[in-house]
Amino acid sequence: MKYSYIAKSAVKHLLSGFKLPYMVMFETTLMCNMFCEYCIFGEEGKFNDLGTRAVRERIFRRIDEFAEMGLFALSFSGGEPLLNPHTCDYIAYAADKGMWTSMPTNGLLIKKYADGVARLDMLEVSIDSLNPQRFAKRRGLDGLPRILENLEFVLTKRKPFTTQINAAVNLENLADLPELAEFCRERDLVMHPEAVHNVMRQGELLPDMELHGAEIDQVERALRGLRAAYPKNVRFYTHYYEFYRNGGFGPKFPCRHPSKLISMKPDGALHFPCAFATLYQSQAPLREIFASEAVQKIIAQEATLWDFCNGCKIGCPYEVSAFTNSPMLAVKSGLNFLRIT
Repeated sequence: MKYSYIAKSAVKHLLSGFKLPYMVMFETTLMCNMFCEYCIFGEEGKFNDLGTRAVRERIFRRIDEFAEMGLFALSFSGGEPLLNPHTCDYIAYAADKGMWTSMPTNGLLIKKYADGVARLDMLEVSIDSLNPQRFAKRRGLDGLPRILENLEFVLTKRKPFTTQINAAVNLENLADLPELAEFCRERDLVMHPEAVHNVMRQGELLPDMELHGAEIDQVERALRGLRAAYPKNVRFYTHYYEFYRNGGFGPKFPCRHPSKLISMKPDGALHFPCAFATLYQSQAPLREIFASEAVQKIIAQEATLWDFCNGCKIGCPYEVSAFTNSPMLAVKSGLNFLRIT
């Protein structure tokens, strides 16, 4: 089913001249049950009317639209995505369509929803450190023992290398990463360390948590060494650090979120240009929205950043932008993802 869907999707993208979006970021809720020091979540968000039948049916229709249009991947995000009690229903529906599915989660609820998350092509659990005190400081909650217990339970239902540990890295936890890499090796997990970056949304600010100057070089050297020591487990985009040093998105490396990564909110509305800022939103069908004058105008502005984009280094739009901005970078990114280089 999945390979057939991917083949049909590839044909649709080819016939469109590769002008179709190829991924959806679905924020199933903006609520979170952790309070990470580098994240804006951890409190009730705006789009949380999740329980009505109308919302559920709207999301199912959206997934039908995504599949009909040929989008490859659907990422279930948040907040903490499993705080939406219907997330696993949506995962199953997208998986049955043949779409490639992934979900980042803090891991506090994965045991409760183990059968649901077993359907994901890639389950991503956020663990920055195996040191309980450091984990609690960074995450605002003493939850590491519970998360590790949940993870061990869920791994009995998943294939090797289909579960990823996402580690947000700065100098504070850099020395903890070898232990985390060894943890991943022993369990056939993928480890994805990514430099801490500010998560910006319109009207919301956090203290600057990013790396600067020599800190970037220190982290990159350590991660390259870690990948050399654990080539089957550690994967990250090495070219991301050049992007990071150069100040993130800009004219030389435009953000392609509006054209390639569709942002869907918990109520099923599609937002443009991205998941982090809204200039246009609609509940209309995706094809109608994507072809509209308002959205095509936003897409045409990708190469010239809006004020709220300045300095953005967020990983998900970086990945889709890397694939689009440079064919060679797309190849290197794919090899990085497959842990071949």
